[in-house]
Amino acid sequence: MVMRLFARDKVYSPQEAIGEYTVLDVIGEGRYGICYLACKDSNRFILKQLKNRISKKAGNNCYFEEEILQSIDHERIPRLISKISTTKFKGYVLEYKEGKTFEELIYNDNRIFQTEEILEIGFQIIQILKYLHSSGVIHRDIRVPNTIYNKGKVYLVDFGLARWVDNQACTADIDFSYLGDFLLHLHYTTFESNNLKPKPWFEELVLPEKQSILLKRLLGIEKRYDSIEELEKDYRMLKA
Repeated sequence: MVMRLFARDKVYSPQEAIGEYTVLDVIGEGRYGICYLACKDSNRFILKQLKNRISKKAGNNCYFEEEILQSIDHERIPRLISKISTTKFKGYVLEYKEGKTFEELIYNDNRIFQTEEILEIGFQIIQILKYLHSSGVIHRDIRVPNTIYNKGKVYLVDFGLARWVDNQACTADIDFSYLGDFLLHLHYTTFESNNLKPKPWFEELVLPEKQSILLKRLLGIEKRYDSIEELEKDYRMLKA
């Protein structure tokens, strides 16, 4: 009984089958699930396996992702294709978005992002958020592992923490804080420290004043943005 309660979820290995899909690789594991790259009829998909013990503890929170993905349709967000529910596997089949995560680009490939490219990347994410917020959805986890970059296009993935906006615990400005932190990761790819004592980012990074103010507002250091439209307006001025 005790052993069953604390048993780990099965992690599928390459070439193992999950229903009609063949696992190619394990690509990530989070608090709620394990993600696989899989194929069917020569097409690639993402399979997200929900962890049994965590999903039971989280209850309905585990199903926000399914509910939200079913309600939205955007080319930069993976589509929910189907649901798998068997005695051995519970989870989803998601559209595969080709590319590398920004985490891979920064920490594995040592990719350097210059200001002009960072501005374009940020603008694309704002457009995705504008769609989500207009649909009553907040992502709540815009981080370098959850953003894919391919041929100049940004894709937002992993909606495991996404929620419906309720203007109480789940407010749209949560996404602004995550976006600010994400952009700082890109800016720091050009930073070389000569100081053994760490400083706040706004003292370390050399940024134009308007860009620095925008980041401070995203992160809540200065007055937060009231809406995605207000943020978009300021961001367009930076790109002009």
